[in-house]
Amino acid sequence: MVDFLSWRWAFGVFTFGGAAMALASFAVLGTPQAKRPQAGAGQTPAFPFLALGCLAVSVLLIAAAGVDIALLRSSLFILLGLAGLALFFRVDALKPRSRLFPSHLFSWNSALGSGMTMVAAFSVATCTFAIYGPLLLTTLHGIPILTTGYIIAAESIAWSILSIAVANAPLHHERSIIVVGALMIAAGLAGFAYTIPTGSIPLILLCALLQGGGFGVAWPFLTRVIVASARDGEQTIASAAVPTMQRIGYAVGAA
Repeated sequence: MVDFLSWRWAFGVFTFGGAAMALASFAVLGTPQAKRPQAGAGQTPAFPFLALGCLAVSVLLIAAAGVDIALLRSSLFILLGLAGLALFFRVDALKPRSRLFPSHLFSWNSALGSGMTMVAAFSVATCTFAIYGPLLLTTLHGIPILTTGYIIAAESIAWSILSIAVANAPLHHERSIIVVGALMIAAGLAGFAYTIPTGSIPLILLCALLQGGGFGVAWPFLTRVIVASARDGEQTIASAAVPTMQRIGYAVGAA
């Protein structure tokens, strides 16, 4: 789309997929099976409008800080955005029946808190290449968009292949495996700091493989540790909280 039309079309084409997904969701949720009450479900908790409103405003404030950069205004927007994120997590914790995240979310005294902190840090740090890599490589070095697309695809492929490769590793090795994955991600990020300015495609590809492969190594075991260490009755929330935290990290990292 970028090569033959424009950047706008590259993003705009995804609106068609989003519309199709929305229509499919309405169709599925409108079926009798979806509307059938579940045994023991009880009263549906209130939708967390306030918490999600805080989240949306905080991400927009952080994003606005980089649109027209000025020291005082941008710094104020960043601080307000971070405060909004803190308020979001606080409001979420006060609504136990409709909460999006488990208890003691960022407590480093627990495996769950350490794991969720790692998910947030991974996401904030690693979204940068996927989002800004194509623009930087094209602008700085004239590398074709299709080439950068293949590099980003290779990162995803490395994630999948290494996830499969370590899937049957013994559980008593899981913490070591998570550490190895984290070190691979750190090495890939450090490498990008050197390779993107120089424009070496083989080295950039190597860093992408390290970053994607590191995720593939660490992610399955990290998710398992988080869910297993959640309080009784919060395992489902913890499982759903991992991709939610990942998306928040992507949004803040991109901003």
